[in-house]
Amino acid sequence: MLRTAIPVSPRRKRQRGTEIIEFAALSVFLVPTFLWMFVNSMNIIRMIEANQVTRDIGNLYIHGVDFTSYEAQGVAQKLSQGFGLQIGNSFAGNSATNDGNGGNAFVIVAELMYIGTGSCSALPNNTTCTNQNKYVFLQYIDFGNKSLQMNGSTVHSALGSTSAALNSNGLVQNYLTDANAVASTASTLFQTQLTDGQVAYVAETFFSSPDLNFSAYPAGGIHTVQFF
Repeated sequence: MLRTAIPVSPRRKRQRGTEIIEFAALSVFLVPTFLWMFVNSMNIIRMIEANQVTRDIGNLYIHGVDFTSYEAQGVAQKLSQGFGLQIGNSFAGNSATNDGNGGNAFVIVAELMYIGTGSCSALPNNTTCTNQNKYVFLQYIDFGNKSLQMNGSTVHSALGSTSAALNSNGLVQNYLTDANAVASTASTLFQTQLTDGQVAYVAETFFSSPDLNFSAYPAGGIHTVQFF
């Protein structure tokens, strides 16, 4: 059987290579899309893991684990394995502010209380209850990297910071009268507000994701807050 050759027109010859050009043009849109999907998928997985770490740390805290000790912070470091929590060299005694380390993580545990009229009655007569009708820190402990950055900005606690006088166990010395003991943004975080003298425990974590950062699409990190 004779086969008849199909002639290739000059026009089809000129079209050779257009597929590469079309793919290159399409990749301008596809690559960022795939990058976005990859980074966000990884962050979703890490969000689930971070929530579990925060929950575990919070559970230990409400059951009496003293996170001002190096041993307890070491437990938190093991729980957050893979997130780059650094707690520095071993220290003796207690440290409520072991937050000058490097690494990719920052952890806060705190005890809050709402101050009402009844709580203020504990003060001596003629002493002003500065923090009446406000949320205050009874205890504040942080460790890891306080200077941690996400998307170019230093992280900040959702509870607000405190410059109140703390002892080595992180206990606030004058929570009724020291204005620096106020948890300035705590009221916005409670769906049901606390009543006078009621206490809540909080675990808050920040985990950055430098390994997922790309110049065109920064990964940022994970921030979780859980109340107990």
